[in-house]
Amino acid sequence: MDVLVDLLLSTLTAASGQLAFKLGLRSVGTVEAFDLSTLFRMFTNWQVDLGIALYALSTIFWLSALSKKDLSYVYPFTAANYILIVLLSYFVLGEHIGIERVVGILLVITGLYVIIRGIPGIS
Repeated sequence: MDVLVDLLLSTLTAASGQLAFKLGLRSVGTVEAFDLSTLFRMFTNWQVDLGIALYALSTIFWLSALSKKDLSYVYPFTAANYILIVLLSYFVLGEHIGIERVVGILLVITGLYVIIRGIPGIS
């Protein structure tokens, strides 16, 4: 599988895992302490468990990408998680997205483009 496909799948599954965590914690409630009762409520919630499974799957794709390219190439793609999380937070969770986040997303996209394609005219 191509490294960019690995990175895309890793990003999609990691962001989906975060979304599942947040949805699960909405029903678990605010975590004030890490006592056994709270841990039990968290880890018996199906959405939290789904988030853990998605994170595990994300790690498999991530490891595949790392096996193909340098860490210094692959690691900046974790920023793509930020983009997807902001979009999911807005469209699925109904969270407010301010202009500063939109500008941040555009900067991240620009940075990822430079990593993938390089800067035109510079080798």
